[in-house]
Amino acid sequence: MLVKDNIAVAGLQWTAGSPGFAAVRAERDATAVRLLREKGAVLPIKTTLHELAFGVTGANGWTGAIANPRDPARVAGGSSGGSAAALAAGLGDLSLVTDTGGSARIPASFCGVIGFRPSMGRYPSDGLIGLSPSRDTIGLMARELRWIMWADAMLAGEIPADAAVGARTIGIAADADLGELEPAVADAYRRMIARIEAAGHRVVTVDLARVNALDEACGFPIALYQTHETLRATAPDLAGRSFEELVAAVASPDVAHLLGLASDGATVTAAHYAQAIGHDWPALRAAYAAIFAGGVDHILLPTAPLVAPAIDTGPELALNGRPAPTFPTITRFTRPDSMAGLPSISLPSGTDGQGMPIGMMLTGARHADAALLGFARSLLGQ
Repeated sequence: MLVKDNIAVAGLQWTAGSPGFAAVRAERDATAVRLLREKGAVLPIKTTLHELAFGVTGANGWTGAIANPRDPARVAGGSSGGSAAALAAGLGDLSLVTDTGGSARIPASFCGVIGFRPSMGRYPSDGLIGLSPSRDTIGLMARELRWIMWADAMLAGEIPADAAVGARTIGIAADADLGELEPAVADAYRRMIARIEAAGHRVVTVDLARVNALDEACGFPIALYQTHETLRATAPDLAGRSFEELVAAVASPDVAHLLGLASDGATVTAAHYAQAIGHDWPALRAAYAAIFAGGVDHILLPTAPLVAPAIDTGPELALNGRPAPTFPTITRFTRPDSMAGLPSISLPSGTDGQGMPIGMMLTGARHADAALLGFARSLLGQ
């Protein structure tokens, strides 16, 4: 079993990929680690990550950028890139990871494995060096869905359903809500839609404009504000150093920039945060609930609008030959459902002309994890 290095494993380093935590060793297992050990998971291997789990490419100025096994000149994705790369290279069957805004699913998509984010609260959440309590969760990553279903049953305390999957209604996005995609990703999306229809399921277009707008309003402010508060509390207790010392030790420029925004008091004011957490966040969850209450079982989207970009990708990347901001572009589809606390899974869905993996993502209603996993199994035939 692989374990991302922001999750506690007794006796092992617990660094979150950042030199500020280099001297920390976990005194006890996170509950999720303990539960899987008790059911036979072998001694874990720790995997590297985008520093402090605060990024989506796998960049890390301390341990080095995480290369994609399919093409070392490209990123593995973040923040759980070390786990995705290791699994894709054949090192282990299952990894415990975390997902705040796509960290279990984006690297899975880029590396050609499966990444699952459960409903918020489904798994024990102790033993994490986290960022945002509103959206941090343990997640799972594997090459085969059976390992994710096994681990999900152990962590959630549920028996996996064995029943055949009946006809479902799958929501897909209108072109305006999809935005620009690489042609290979657009083709893979169309193929997955056709595959779902051929299996006897109904496909309908759903309006995602409201959930996207609400996520824009609340997602980034909540993440930044809570990251500042969380790390300010974590650093002294865990590493014996102040938040300021932790920030000074950060080795990755993109992470240092984000932490600067989180702590400047101006990027997200207390009033802005109060609006985001008190109004926009509940409205986002209600907007998703309305979609599912309207008869949609799952929503299908690409996991990311492009395949893994170059390993030296900075604040901008190239999308169809034009510059685009890296973080919001890569997380375009994984941010809203993360903020709403919904279960979501990225499935391998072919490759582009250069052999780079493409992922397709299914999202379900909150606490409908078992139904989502069952539908994913029916699609994969596993």
